[in-house]
Amino acid sequence: MKYKFILVFIAIFSVVINTQAQSESDSIPIRKNAIRFNIVPPLAGFNTLEISYERMISPKVSVVAGIGGNWTGNKSDFVLNSDADLSFLNRDIKNRYFIAEVRRFINFCDCNPPSGFYAGGFARYNVLDISTDVQFGSNSTNLETKLDMNFRSINFGILLGYQINYKNWVVDFDFGGVGYAPNWIEFESSSTLSSDELALISDVISQNFGFAGNYKDIELNSSNVKFNFWAWTFRYGASIGYRF
Repeated sequence: MKYKFILVFIAIFSVVINTQAQSESDSIPIRKNAIRFNIVPPLAGFNTLEISYERMISPKVSVVAGIGGNWTGNKSDFVLNSDADLSFLNRDIKNRYFIAEVRRFINFCDCNPPSGFYAGGFARYNVLDISTDVQFGSNSTNLETKLDMNFRSINFGILLGYQINYKNWVVDFDFGGVGYAPNWIEFESSSTLSSDELALISDVISQNFGFAGNYKDIELNSSNVKFNFWAWTFRYGASIGYRF
């Protein structure tokens, strides 16, 4: 509900200023560059920051490069969930991602720079490193072990959005990034785990990395495992930036 309120508010604001921006477009100098910040994560209370750079390479085509991630590792947005009696202590979670896009504007006005709907393609590389002390059971005398999980994905997909310009400012809505991604996970434990403990960790990995539909039962038979899978992804955002 919180996301919807934020996006609806920005959408109403953008429609108002877009009307004026179209009427003033002839008097605006050509500005081929833009720096933008994704405002959805901070407004939603997340610890993620994303910045991107856009360059117009033709009147209707642009390329975008972006980088994002969390700035407080042990208070990351990513929270490990489990139905089992597990405790994740001293968490250190680092999430970083890199984005590249090509956009083609579908203009209904002769705007400079282009405003309106756009379509395109994107590639995103994501790196997620989790280090935590795992306690099996609520009793403090139970085994505690260091658990490291390294997650990597390369996502390719299509992109739909809407962009408006007002003088030097730009508002960008990225509301349709759908892709299919190969993912890799490396799991390592500092101590040898029993079959029951491995089963619990397997369940945690399945729940948190969202590939239970790909593998109904993941069998971990050691304390150092590497495996890969494919999964659908979806991305969205609302950015405010400055053209120059």
